[in-house]
Amino acid sequence: MSFIEAPTTFYMGRRYDPDTQRLTQDVVYYDSRDLVTHAVVVGMTGSGKTGLCINLLEEAILDNIPAIVIDPKGDITNLLLNFPDLRPEDFQPWVNVDDARRAGMEIPQYAADVAHRWREGLASWGIVPDRMHWLKLSANFSIYTPGSDAGLPVSILASLQAPREGWDANEEAHREKINAIVTALLALVGRNAQPVVDKEHVLVSNIFEYAWRRGMNLTLEDIILMTQKPPFAKLGVFPIDEYISEKNRLKLAMDLNSIVAAPSFQSWINGDPMDIQHLFYLPDGRPRVSIFYIAHLNEQERQFMTTLLLENLLGWMRMQSGTTSLRALLYIDEMFGYFPPYPANPPTKEPILRLLKQARAFGLGLILATQNPGDLDYKGLSNAGTWFIGRLQSDQDRERVMAGLEALASVNTEMSIGEVRKLISQIPPRVFLMHNVHDRSGPVMVHTRWAMSYLRGPLTRAQVSTLMAPQKQQLFARMNASVGVASSYGGTGGTGYPPPAPTAMPSSGGGFAAQVAYYSQQPAATPTAPQFAPPPPGLPEMPPGFPEIPELPTQAAPTQGFVPGATPPPLPPLGNTQPISNSQRLQNTLRSSSNAPEGYSANPPPLSASVPQYFLPNDLTSDQAVRQWEQRTGFAVQGLGSSMLAYKPVLIAQATVRYSDRKTQVFTAREYAFRVPNVERAGIVHWEEHRAEPVDPRRLSGEPFSAAYFGDLSAGLTDKARLAQLKAEIIDVLYTTARLNVPYNPTLNVYGNPDREYSEFRAQIQQLAREKRDAEVDATTRKYDAMIKDLQLKAEKKIQQLGSEKRELANTKREELFTTGEAILGLLQGRTSFTLSRMSRASVYKQRSKGQVQTYELEIDQIQEEIEAKAQEFQDMLRQINEKWAKVATQVEDYMISPFKKDIVLDIYGIGWIPFWYVDINGQVVLLPATGQPQPQQPTQQFYNPPPTY
Repeated sequence: MSFIEAPTTFYMGRRYDPDTQRLTQDVVYYDSRDLVTHAVVVGMTGSGKTGLCINLLEEAILDNIPAIVIDPKGDITNLLLNFPDLRPEDFQPWVNVDDARRAGMEIPQYAADVAHRWREGLASWGIVPDRMHWLKLSANFSIYTPGSDAGLPVSILASLQAPREGWDANEEAHREKINAIVTALLALVGRNAQPVVDKEHVLVSNIFEYAWRRGMNLTLEDIILMTQKPPFAKLGVFPIDEYISEKNRLKLAMDLNSIVAAPSFQSWINGDPMDIQHLFYLPDGRPRVSIFYIAHLNEQERQFMTTLLLENLLGWMRMQSGTTSLRALLYIDEMFGYFPPYPANPPTKEPILRLLKQARAFGLGLILATQNPGDLDYKGLSNAGTWFIGRLQSDQDRERVMAGLEALASVNTEMSIGEVRKLISQIPPRVFLMHNVHDRSGPVMVHTRWAMSYLRGPLTRAQVSTLMAPQKQQLFARMNASVGVASSYGGTGGTGYPPPAPTAMPSSGGGFAAQVAYYSQQPAATPTAPQFAPPPPGLPEMPPGFPEIPELPTQAAPTQGFVPGATPPPLPPLGNTQPISNSQRLQNTLRSSSNAPEGYSANPPPLSASVPQYFLPNDLTSDQAVRQWEQRTGFAVQGLGSSMLAYKPVLIAQATVRYSDRKTQVFTAREYAFRVPNVERAGIVHWEEHRAEPVDPRRLSGEPFSAAYFGDLSAGLTDKARLAQLKAEIIDVLYTTARLNVPYNPTLNVYGNPDREYSEFRAQIQQLAREKRDAEVDATTRKYDAMIKDLQLKAEKKIQQLGSEKRELANTKREELFTTGEAILGLLQGRTSFTLSRMSRASVYKQRSKGQVQTYELEIDQIQEEIEAKAQEFQDMLRQINEKWAKVATQVEDYMISPFKKDIVLDIYGIGWIPFWYVDINGQVVLLPATGQPQPQQPTQQFYNPPPTY
């Protein structure tokens, strides 16, 4: 059977006739914009509920709608089992062994049978392999397994961070989020605490508010320590010790500490951040389907994780612009325990209720499914505009569902409770009563189409691990690549031209291997990615869009300042892998200058008081520096000699550049830093080679932090005239090169925000393009609606002229014409159903007697041809509209903002002293950085940062 592909239109299946208990040829569609008022799916086990919901998700994905899925059982992971070629070997690794045994078949034979059934089933519903290919390429599919390393790990730490928009932007919403998070957190340790009522809840809530008001991000460790020793003296009017005793606070802190102390805790804090923008979109703006597989979690852990996810979703939602088009989906596959009726009040209930009430204004649609009708708060679900009711197990379940639908009757006066009660009394599998408040034609029985995904049942964690192996490899590579390469002067290495990447942008650079090679003067080796077992045959290919694993750059050893006198021989093989415990400390009294390494002295060089000096703090002790060296190299220290602090002199410059552009409404600032060694009295300074990470001026000192050796100053650093010249030069360099690139869509006239993620800009223009597309589709609908109605009216007049002697023939013609017209109008209005197959009946009456009505028949045939031509023309118009706005959504150009010279402020300029530890390791002298080096961390936010233009 055929169906029409159209924007915003979901292909659901065919109409089911409850009187004849047979399928009709009427295609059932669903307007995606109706999902902004949410949908509820109810059906017992075996009703086809999972197939219906996967169909909804497939149609949304084809329309480039991102989705977050909460999957308590593992059924929705089947979305990743999409095999467009429909080969038996594609299905074989994923077929259920028990199903094959029950069928009396070997695995290969059963896989061939499944492939045949899927091929036949899809064909019977008019679904071609190209549609499956398009589904596979339309989004990136990921499975997250919180608290487990089976799928992609996810970190909960982002949920504890202070609001990005600040506390004052929406105090009420932030307090609602705090209440939900604290309720879930305390439930995780077995405390059923409620806001306002329980002292423990009040205490922890105040800790969150205290930190978030000050823009402080929290960790669980912070919360535990602050619980024991709160950062405030009072709660309300009572001193803290009177409100809740120190003994009770300690007990609460110990309970919370049990979370951190658990061996499995690391799997909750390492991985992708629980950042909604990241879960909805790739950095390039392509939509994602992020499935949270939580079958392995206990009830308290499920509540905790789901509450954090829902609250983050609410925070993301409030930062979006309003829209009438569907922007994104949240799908919860089983609502049991999340939204129970009064008086039960789990931590998930309040955020779900807020989403049901508020999300429609922002284009966020909810699909809530359950097989337990008695576990839903139907009063809260009265906000849902669409109900899909499948086969129910008992009369009691049907009565509960009817109670929920009765709440909608007061809103939709056209809804007949008696008719609905009759329709749901006997529903076969894969058939659902679809009640949509936006559809004036009333409820309809729909038989769901064949799913494009292979519905094999819940996946095991081992199968999830196999599916996600390529993406985990990419994730770990991104996490390792986030470690920058530190230069010997405290900045980041690299080449290019100024300005350096602004501090809000992620910096590129190598990881541990490149750092070790740099400091030990060994060439950096290209890292080898973690090896995973190859996926089984037929595994869907890795969706495009993930960044390639970066190659760590090699970097030449520094030639200036203090370096070891000779390249050390190869380090000894691995011995004791335990970190060393060095008891030696730097002596307080410096050795004489005769013992200083070459190029260094025990006393700081004399400098004019007019030349500022900046000493960077040594964040690492010598023990810590050596331990980091062990971690980076993989070698154990078997012999450790003395250690000394040594400062290297550089020319340090750090400026703040303000950008102000009314056209783009960009008002922001960036910091640029340079550290130049070996400054000569004359010559060109290649500033682009001396970029560095900006440093907080409050961490700098005008005096050494401890006793140390001091490197000799180069000639230019002692020349006041030279320093004055370079000071003016750096301002000129920034004025001509520190341009801020902003992404721009010329058709939509939309500029990106350089302080926000690039994926947000791409999502913004995609949403605007979708809104423009929907508006043009609606205008085209009205145009063809009028034309087809005119043709129908014209045909009606001709049919009436056939006369009573040809009434039977006339009735046949009327049915054919109006079926065709209604088919087009049904699609135009984006509502339930229409029939295309009846168009073929034209041949029936064309073969009948021409006789006296030959003239009329000829005219009616011509009108019929006009209607069919308009139908084809309408489909072509829909395709052109969709293609046009899809291209618009991908248009991105660079808009460049240059600063005014008055907006360049030099914050730091003078002699900078970079601390290093001069250490004897295994008989070889090694120079180790004394400043803290970045450790492997969560992937940084991806911002738009194209190469600078000069």
